Amino acid sequence: MKCAKASVCPAVQGGELLLVDPDGVVGGASPEECVSGTMQCLERTADGCVSTVAVVAASNAQARRFALPDLVGLLKRSGRVRSVVAVMPHRHRVLLESFRRNGTDFIAVMNFRRLDAAGIKEAVLHLGAADSPERQLALVCPFLNYCAVDERTEMAVCGAYRNRMVLGPQRLQAWCEMAAHAHCEQFLHPRRCA
Repeated sequence: MKCAKASVCPAVQGGELLLVDPDGVVGGASPEECVSGTMQCLERTADGCVSTVAVVAASNAQARRFALPDLVGLLKRSGRVRSVVAVMPHRHRVLLESFRRNGTDFIAVMNFRRLDAAGIKEAVLHLGAADSPERQLALVCPFLNYCAVDERTEMAVCGAYRNRMVLGPQRLQAWCEMAAHAHCEQFLHPRRCA
């Protein structure tokens, strides 16, 4: 079977890289290399020409965000793609667990303020064992929890502090979503329920 599209990324070894961007946050992506929905993705991967799919998890809306790992599961079960990459702005513990359960091959944590198609392609070129869902999940504190504020907003909270400590972006990036969490006072001495 000959593939009609010539947009080839060297990282995917002779196949095409397809971006799935439901929220339209990827700059510089052409309609040939980027789709916005599950059905479009499944249609584009049906002929076997797409070897890698990069799923961009940008939305904070629970229903939309957690539909993406289900798409990964569909792609992996179809056997029509070699690998699936989840592109995330940070290491969200629950989302990482969901991507891992559904068979995601790699996690690419990227700066979403400057996210573009070329940057994602470049990141795919350099993915390796350190980018596996298991390795990325191991960096995240197991006490990191999330409390929904509304359907689009959630707060990160510290389970070692009985979910009473709200975690801001600086703390999340410096401690909770990094291996440094192993040196955190709350991680080392979690407060037990009274």
